[in-house]
Amino acid sequence: MNDERAPGMPHWARRVDDYGRKRWHKEKPVKNRRGEYITAIIWNLVWLFIVNKIPDWHLRFINEHYLTVLYALNMNIIIQIGANAVMLILDFRFVRYLSKILMETANFLCLIIIYYIYPFDFTGISGLSWLDTVIPILLVIGMVVSALKVISNTWKLIFWKS
Repeated sequence: MNDERAPGMPHWARRVDDYGRKRWHKEKPVKNRRGEYITAIIWNLVWLFIVNKIPDWHLRFINEHYLTVLYALNMNIIIQIGANAVMLILDFRFVRYLSKILMETANFLCLIIIYYIYPFDFTGISGLSWLDTVIPILLVIGMVVSALKVISNTWKLIFWKS
């Protein structure tokens, strides 16, 4: 923006158009990304343990359909671990976005399976029956977010320059 077009404009406002351009397309440094990949692998290993131990805990709100959903949950977590391990080893732009697309697609499919099979039943627990309404709404929101992430990562993979 030129000074003659806006003579009374403060200095910081003259450069506001350039602010986003300098920062939008910058990716995190490799060191930060590798830490995120390691953290994601560790958290997914913890979740893999917890998800497989839930049937042993005999929780009242988990119904008999949980074992059907368990396979989808395990596959999703294993895909997350594998994709993060691949990104940890091969931190190239193409591999990173392709792995993110794969992870979000697996997440989307897992959420669809949980939504349709719905392994929860809060009607037997006093005061928590409202969760049977809220959880499906949250699952749909998660599906929309995952679908948008797949679209955005596909866009970045094809069109963005690093």
